[in-house]
Amino acid sequence: MFDLGMDFSTLEETEALGGVFRQDGQADDLVRILAQNGTNAARLRLWVDPYGEDGAPFGGGTCDLPLVIRLARRAKDAGMRFLLDLHYSDFWCDPGRQLPPKAWKTLRLDELETRVYDYTRNVLHTLEQAGLTPDMVQVGNEITNGMLWPIGRLSDPEPGKARQGFDALSKLVNAGCRAVRDGSSARIMLHLERSGDNAVWREWFDRLLARGADFDVIGASYYPYWHGNFTALKNNLNDMIARYQKDVMVVETAYAFTSEHFDPTQAGANLVINDSLKCYDGSDAPYPLTPEGQRLFVKELLELVASLDGGRGTGVYYWEPAWLPLPGSTWASEAARIYMQEEEKPGGNEWANQCIFDYQGNATPALKEFQAFSKKI
Repeated sequence: MFDLGMDFSTLEETEALGGVFRQDGQADDLVRILAQNGTNAARLRLWVDPYGEDGAPFGGGTCDLPLVIRLARRAKDAGMRFLLDLHYSDFWCDPGRQLPPKAWKTLRLDELETRVYDYTRNVLHTLEQAGLTPDMVQVGNEITNGMLWPIGRLSDPEPGKARQGFDALSKLVNAGCRAVRDGSSARIMLHLERSGDNAVWREWFDRLLARGADFDVIGASYYPYWHGNFTALKNNLNDMIARYQKDVMVVETAYAFTSEHFDPTQAGANLVINDSLKCYDGSDAPYPLTPEGQRLFVKELLELVASLDGGRGTGVYYWEPAWLPLPGSTWASEAARIYMQEEEKPGGNEWANQCIFDYQGNATPALKEFQAFSKKI
């Protein structure tokens, strides 16, 4: 089964701010539009306690467990499978930040192991009681550099040098994986970025597997601006299939449909991807930052993953396709930026030009590539 997935974790927040979604001029419920266009899976992130000490929401969807339950029910009602993305943090986890939840920050390694296990089991039990057991669970989000810092942090990758920290990281990852095995029949995914960097990926999975990691699927983030070209991605994923005999998925991807800011004065957040057509390594972006360029990117990526060796490329998830740039939409509230110690950064919506709904909520042509692909599988 090939997952044609979407991560729409900000949906409720966007709807509460007045977001309306349309395809071919017709307004409809977002989940229904996605399902009608071939989407058969939803990825939903979960933060432990995304609120400030005074109860102020962190933004970015404020993805607590009650929200995940509501969105998972909408997804299941639309016939979608459900991938639960456990961050083990109160807010965003990525290569540059893996902060422990506020209530966990003084725990020792052995205490963190126990907390990861118990928290994971409790989340899965709650979802089961609601009739929403996930089909797949991610233990951590983009954990290339570790999780639950500083205890579970890996040293930086350096050519010719072994990274340090795998003993502690593996204990935390294994605790989460055991909890999923003990508490559900869900498949388990481990998720990295740097998806064109084969040396980093080989070392990471070699070291985790040598320490008993028990999982089913390798998940990748793939944003060409940061992760390289399609050839590097395909070569790395095929190597993962051959080396570890695991299914692989791209569980985060996106591509800009415009380089123009939704706010001409740019008084709010800067867009993560703006007018640059160069990737981090100096190579050209694969397509122009236009609706047609976005469509071609989606088409090529779907075909690439489906063509991986042995039929073991089993899904693509588009990340936040409907995060409209409405007044009040923000990747991080003031309370969240205090938690992250990033008070100097602006709030606002940094992602809006990478959605597959434009600034007015109209579906871009990329959405119909999902529909066309769904008819082939």
